[in-house]
Amino acid sequence: MKDEITKYIENQTAFLDLDNISEVFTAKNIGLQFEIKRNTVSHYLNQLNEQGIIIKINTRPVYFFHKNAFETQFYTLSKNLYRSLDELKEEQPLFQKRNDMFSLLIGNDASLARSIEQLKAALYYPENGLPVLLTGESGTGKSYMVKIIYQYCLANDLIKEDGQLITLNCAQYANNPELLTSHLFGHAKGAFTGADEDHKGVFEEANGGILFLDEVHRLNAEGQEKLFTYLDQGVIYRMGETNMPRKVSTRIFFATTEDLNSVFLSTFIRRIPVQIQLPSLEQRTQNERLEMIYNFFIKERAKIRKVLLVSSQVIHLLKTTPYQGNIGKLKNVVKVTVAKAFSEQKDAKHIHITIYHLPPDLLTKAVFKASVSTEENINIDETTTIENLSMKKKPEELRIIRTYERLLANFKKSELNITAIDEDIKKEVENLFDFLLFETDREKKHELLLFMTQYVRDTLKQMESSYQIIFNGNSIYAISYYLFQRSSVRWQPEDVEVQSLIKEFKQAVIQTYPMLFQYTERMLSIIKPRLDIEVFDMDLILLTLYFSQLGLSRESNFAKAIIVAHGYATASSIANVANRLLGKNIFESFDMPIDTTPQKIAEEIVDYTEKNDVSNGLVILVDMGSLKEIYEYFPQQLSVPVMIMNNLTTPLAIAIGENIQKSINLSELAIHSFENNKPDWKIIYPHKNKNKALLTTCFTGIGTATKISKLLEKSLPINSPLKVLPFDYQTLHEQKEKETVFSLYEVVGIVGTANPMIQDIPYLSLEELISGKGAQHLREWLMKDLDDEKAEQFNNRLIRNFSLDKVIDSVTILDTDKVMAEIELFMRILEELTEQKIKNERKLALYVHVSCLIERLIRNVPIETYSGDDTDEKCRKEQLARIKEAFSVIEEDYSVKIPNSELKYIHDILFQKLDLTMIKEEF
Repeated sequence: MKDEITKYIENQTAFLDLDNISEVFTAKNIGLQFEIKRNTVSHYLNQLNEQGIIIKINTRPVYFFHKNAFETQFYTLSKNLYRSLDELKEEQPLFQKRNDMFSLLIGNDASLARSIEQLKAALYYPENGLPVLLTGESGTGKSYMVKIIYQYCLANDLIKEDGQLITLNCAQYANNPELLTSHLFGHAKGAFTGADEDHKGVFEEANGGILFLDEVHRLNAEGQEKLFTYLDQGVIYRMGETNMPRKVSTRIFFATTEDLNSVFLSTFIRRIPVQIQLPSLEQRTQNERLEMIYNFFIKERAKIRKVLLVSSQVIHLLKTTPYQGNIGKLKNVVKVTVAKAFSEQKDAKHIHITIYHLPPDLLTKAVFKASVSTEENINIDETTTIENLSMKKKPEELRIIRTYERLLANFKKSELNITAIDEDIKKEVENLFDFLLFETDREKKHELLLFMTQYVRDTLKQMESSYQIIFNGNSIYAISYYLFQRSSVRWQPEDVEVQSLIKEFKQAVIQTYPMLFQYTERMLSIIKPRLDIEVFDMDLILLTLYFSQLGLSRESNFAKAIIVAHGYATASSIANVANRLLGKNIFESFDMPIDTTPQKIAEEIVDYTEKNDVSNGLVILVDMGSLKEIYEYFPQQLSVPVMIMNNLTTPLAIAIGENIQKSINLSELAIHSFENNKPDWKIIYPHKNKNKALLTTCFTGIGTATKISKLLEKSLPINSPLKVLPFDYQTLHEQKEKETVFSLYEVVGIVGTANPMIQDIPYLSLEELISGKGAQHLREWLMKDLDDEKAEQFNNRLIRNFSLDKVIDSVTILDTDKVMAEIELFMRILEELTEQKIKNERKLALYVHVSCLIERLIRNVPIETYSGDDTDEKCRKEQLARIKEAFSVIEEDYSVKIPNSELKYIHDILFQKLDLTMIKEEF
């Protein structure tokens, strides 16, 4: 009876409305439901409460909820007994995030990222999406993936609200095609002996939902052919209704553990454009395997309801031992391990899990992999989550979100009074910008950061002119770094209370800092369209609070001081450090390109004097250059004393700033500051050479270059010191050896689709690499860093990873075999029309380019404009017509139309001398 009561409350809790509590959660109503006495029900409920299964609310009447069901629907609870509903509601977190259903999958941002990207592309494809075939070893999670897909479709309105997930295991009907037909498509009354009434098949049951055909490899050729009509036309025929097609709208997914080429008809595979292989447990990353182990232990703790203390060696062995049954086998191993430990310690408060509780067969496999554990002991209680065990959140994203949350929490705690929390706000904002400026890794997206910084600088100059205000140089980089890091943060709370709190916080900021808020709002309105960013209320709030600390309109009796230095952010960095240590914004900064003339520097300084009160004098610190030349360009009407000092250093700037605050006259200021900061020196010889790097590039963008770099990285030996860096072609072509990457690395060569022509740097085209002609050159570049064994490994991986079908598979989600066959037919027709043979290297280029082109056309995102040379368009008219005619076979098979701009790019590949084999892809 107690189990039945538990199940009843669990089901009811799933429909709980915290704002309108039903009487079904009282002992009285539960007693009526099961026709037993109220005191008997209360006895059972109190026992379940003591066991932590049921939570109890001591109100009148007393309410009982199922704890796990409550936490699944609402939020985590800290205890099992509450004095009131208000006390229960107080535990509701202020901030709750809405997650994509795919984020529930471990590895969604790593080994499964590519699979999820393909799935979403298939799901959002028009007219009911694309059919998908999931492949992978047994136990890799194919069925679970389909369940997640179903939930994702429901959450994003991709299927009807009442759409069902219907699963059919094809193994049950492998040798009975007639029974299979009936189950798939249904039958009409009288269709065969025993068909006494009309019967719906699974296709109709899944209408408006999802149909999942598992173990589809068990269908013989006849069984596979029965699916052709639906895959081609979207209709089915019930048995006995050959002249009555029924339109069905269902998304169809298949799953198999077998090799596609050995058990499936080629005509069947050709009809499934999206084929996704789920990685085995062995192919998952170490972190993913670790998260799975954490997840399984957390679920087992919930069952036995005791704290688990798991030794580091157990975690290490579970993570490193191979499992033939993949994730399913790992899950069972954890279950057996916990069960054994629990049986030995069932009366203990905490369950200690050691290597002695692991299954013997696992220990046998692990003997030969014995190594020192790098894991830590873990404690798992009712509050433990995978997130706080693995700490996998990006620190930048997490830091920004936590700052938002702390600012809002402080604001709420202060009863909506900003002035009462002024110091707390200052500390939070200061800590965030310190972290973003000095503790984050910006190297990987350095170009994007430079791009953002330039636009922010232009925007602030525009505002200075409009509002007659002065932003210091630190503001440029602080705002740029914030927007750069915030671009990856998607934080928009759906909770109505939080939304209301943000609006109240915004209004309080507007009332407290009306002009600063106006500046912030104007600045972001200018930046938004330029940098293609979304602007939220928290951006307005945070940046206004940041500006409030800068004292934009502050005047003083001190001499004004500026720092002028050559290079990216040099002056700004020194000014930022000096101002922070001095506790006051003494210095303004001017960052100058290395080739800036003294006249340009003088113009910037004069412009500064026109916008600032320099009547108390002006101190100019410069890193290098002729002081006399700078001063000669000052106008005669500049009547204030000016002190110029070169050979700038950070300690010198700090000393100058300290003396400025003491109101020392300019001559004494120079002498005192310089005497205490004479330079010291010693020679330190480097111990290591620059790291070696291999660059990948693409003529029209970074997309393909990134994909080439990933294939090369997979080919290199593990722990290879060589870095493979994707790089923008235009930047390399224009900057040549002046580009920063050549200062940071010893570049051994460049691989790509177009040669940037950099002196002394060897180049290898992608076509040469695919054809095998360039593999020897690439090995020669790297031979000094590889011993014989590693060189052999590299050669084998290179051959495998840079096969034509592997390269095409890496740049498109479409069926590689089908795409290659279509392109081969296109080239054959084109050769017949032009009566010319296409050279092999151009064929390779066409395979890669046209595969991307087909996907662009299917996704309806063709390249609309042609950026090549159009001067000889009349001469190319006949050639373009032949290309168009040959391409018609692809247009017909994929129901697409190729625009004239795309035809011209194919023409360039066929007839131009320049090696431009790819057009910018959007992935």
